[in-house]
Amino acid sequence: MTGYNADLERLDAGARELKGFAGQATEIAGALDRALAGFGACWGDDAVGRSFAASHEKPSGDTAGALAGLATTLGDVGDKLAATAETYRHVEESNSTAMRRLDG
Repeated sequence: MTGYNADLERLDAGARELKGFAGQATEIAGALDRALAGFGACWGDDAVGRSFAASHEKPSGDTAGALAGLATTLGDVGDKLAATAETYRHVEESNSTAMRRLDG
């Protein structure tokens, strides 16, 4: 016995929660993209507007991309937690079966 214990229900709950957060991040990223697209190039085409665009368009795009990436990452971590819980369940079942065979 190693003294290690996995709380499989908690892993499952965490996986579901992360998937929910991933969905929320996806919705937020979509809303941000739609809002920014709706504004268009609202800063104008004069020198000040071009200067603003040069300073802000790339960071704005980077932020929107990072938010979309966050949704993917949260979903991936949720999938991995769920897979970890399933692996532990399988190992526990296999170990229990093996122990019953040794006892019987």
